[in-house]
Amino acid sequence: MHFILLTHSRELSKQTATGPLVKQALENQCDIIEWSRTIPDSRLTTELDTSKTLLIYPDTHSPELVIKDTKALIEFDTFIILDGTWQEAKKMYNRSPYLHSLAHYQLEVNYLSSYQLRRNQKSIGLCTAEVAIELLKQKSELAQASKLEDLYNKFNSGIKVEEKTN
Repeated sequence: MHFILLTHSRELSKQTATGPLVKQALENQCDIIEWSRTIPDSRLTTELDTSKTLLIYPDTHSPELVIKDTKALIEFDTFIILDGTWQEAKKMYNRSPYLHSLAHYQLEVNYLSSYQLRRNQKSIGLCTAEVAIELLKQKSELAQASKLEDLYNKFNSGIKVEEKTN
C-alpha cells in the first residue's frame, strides 16, 4: 500500500499540517509531492500505474470512475490524497486534468473529524492523517493504522511529535 500526498504549497509551511505525520508513520510507503499547476510531477503523469491508483476525492465529473464499494479497494495499491484545505483541494483537482481520469473514492464515515488544530471548512471533512488512517483500516493494515493514529492523537492534542532523523 502506497500513499501519495499531492500537497498544496501552502500546506508545506503550516505547523498544523498532518501530511508530515503520514510520511513519518509510513516512511517508505508515502511520498509527498508538491502540487504544481503548470508542471505536473512525472510520478503522477507518466510513472503511475493508473489501473492500480485511486484518487481520494469526493467529486468527479465522471460518475463511472467512482468506486463506492470498500471491497473494491483490494484492487488498488496506490492512493492519492489531495493535501490542502477544501478550497485548495478543489482548485488542485480542477486545474489538474491528469487527475480526472483516475478512479475516485469518497470516504464515507459515520463520525466527525477530531482534528482540533484548524477549523475544518466542511463538517464532514477529515484531515489528511484521518483519511490515511481510515484507508489503512479499510485495507486491514491495522498495525500501520494504529501507529499513525497514535502519532495523530498526540499531535492533535498538542504533544510535540519528534521527527526521526536519519
